[in-house]
Amino acid sequence: MNRLRVENSGFAPYRYICLLEIFRVDFEGNPLPYVSRSTGFLVDKNVIITAGHSLNETESRISHFKVYPFINAVLPPHIYWVDIPPFTFKIHSIPDYKNPNCYVKDDFGAIMLDTDAVYQQMGGHFDWNENYLVAENLTENSPIHIAGYPIDKADFEMWREEGRVIEVTKHCLIHSFTTTQRNSGSPIWIEHQGRFMVVGIHVSGNAASCGYRPENRKFGSAVLLTKHVYDIISGWIASRNQTFSQQSFKHSSYTFG
Repeated sequence: MNRLRVENSGFAPYRYICLLEIFRVDFEGNPLPYVSRSTGFLVDKNVIITAGHSLNETESRISHFKVYPFINAVLPPHIYWVDIPPFTFKIHSIPDYKNPNCYVKDDFGAIMLDTDAVYQQMGGHFDWNENYLVAENLTENSPIHIAGYPIDKADFEMWREEGRVIEVTKHCLIHSFTTTQRNSGSPIWIEHQGRFMVVGIHVSGNAASCGYRPENRKFGSAVLLTKHVYDIISGWIASRNQTFSQQSFKHSSYTFG
């Protein structure tokens, strides 16, 4: 399969994808000298989904973000970013996503925003209406799509690929895409009855420990959007929408099992 530069990231579903810049501090509050980047995508007006390992806070704490909605290096990047300052977001992730039995299965997380500024630029979000019904019924060779910000391409360029399902395991979607660092968190979707439906969250360039067939290890792996994953993320969305208040968004990262 061949990766292609996205021709117009302003078209759906590419406009629902973003580049995340993640700024960190140590546990004494001192800023760290590096910025990490990842791909994310919007599933609700105030909810960005990405890979869990991109939001890990075991060795440092996330202080703030810059979000670049559907950036594709058409204009200088600073025109596009949305600042997500301290105390204006919450992070949800699964604490045991490094489970050696299948570290991929829980490697997903969410950033809950107290602003809809990202949504205002994107003008919408990926379909999130019981997508697991489609994801859990994927079969080998089913056509799938991915887009994100691979590190082996120029900064701020969005690249896409059309591929196929290699294997579906209990927790994982094994796929044929070419992926690198910064692709973590990229959405994998299908087009179904005119809807762009997320079926997976890319997390790794190999099949790792997903219960895969050994010959498929060379392929990439994603969190399969099972009902379990769908229910967790939907619960996060509902919690955010039901309990949001200005005070509740003083950031302290916490996790849900």
